[in-house]
Amino acid sequence: MSAAERSPGLAARPLAVLPPLVLLGLLAALPLLNLGANSVKVLFLTFVSIAASVGWNILGGFAGQVSFGFAVFYGLGAYTTAVGINEGLNPYLTYPLAGAVAALASLLVGLPTFRLRGPYFAIATIGVSEATRVVMTNLEFTGGASGYRITEHVPFRQLEHYFTGLMLAALAVGLSIIVRRSRFGLGLRAIRDDQDAAADSGVNPFASKLAAHAIAAALTGAAGGVYARYAAFIDPEGVFGFQRGVGILLLPVIGGVNTIWGPVIGGGVYGVIEEELVARFPQVHLLLYGILVMLIILFEPGGIVGLFQRTRRFLLRRRFASWQPS
Repeated sequence: MSAAERSPGLAARPLAVLPPLVLLGLLAALPLLNLGANSVKVLFLTFVSIAASVGWNILGGFAGQVSFGFAVFYGLGAYTTAVGINEGLNPYLTYPLAGAVAALASLLVGLPTFRLRGPYFAIATIGVSEATRVVMTNLEFTGGASGYRITEHVPFRQLEHYFTGLMLAALAVGLSIIVRRSRFGLGLRAIRDDQDAAADSGVNPFASKLAAHAIAAALTGAAGGVYARYAAFIDPEGVFGFQRGVGILLLPVIGGVNTIWGPVIGGGVYGVIEEELVARFPQVHLLLYGILVMLIILFEPGGIVGLFQRTRRFLLRRRFASWQPS
């Protein structure tokens, strides 16, 4: 008997990675269809949002630590890349640097806030985010409230940014899969279910949450850096604002928290509707986001992935019932 026959999971694993690879190939080939500049822009911003939200899901989904403060890491990553490029660094070297700065900041944020639980932790992250925004608004070195412009002495190539965003999103999803399937990911889910029981079983909740926070922040910081280079101009309200933090959180909620593909699906939906909402309802779009989150939590906490799974189970039950003798 072969190894594949003894372990069906080993045989099925190559098939499991086939759909994501096909999706990646299709997205890589999309520019061949001569998409308009605006379509490429929307897809690029969607990839960046997916990368940040996949990071949030490692902490907020796998570990159950709901944070509203990921705009801190996104903004720090954006400013790190912006300053690095203006100081002459290769842009592609600034992205890991942006992730490293965000990861370091996550430790400074996490050390005091992870001593809190539930809504107290969430409220603390809002406070940290707003405090950081105020500090950056008054920091003259980076332009303060007037913002910071990136000067790159090369032509703007939109497709280069497109593929950079796509690769970052793919890297984030791959890292999320590795974390979820690891012993570390199992410990995070144990913390999510019952932190005290996880501690009794040998998991160190505090250290695990700090590690998850650092990984999530690094992805979010890199996403901020990739966005900053594309935008060529950033300001504290744009990258540190509460709207940014809510947007990062909203994607997994729409698609499905604590799943691999929830942030990706949520990113696709969010990317399509965000520009329309901001353009049509500039004064109340945050209110609309809040209503959307409440509706999802009330009627389908599992998001789009949860709805799909529930529909699939319903159809399977009906199919099974039709096989039963009358």
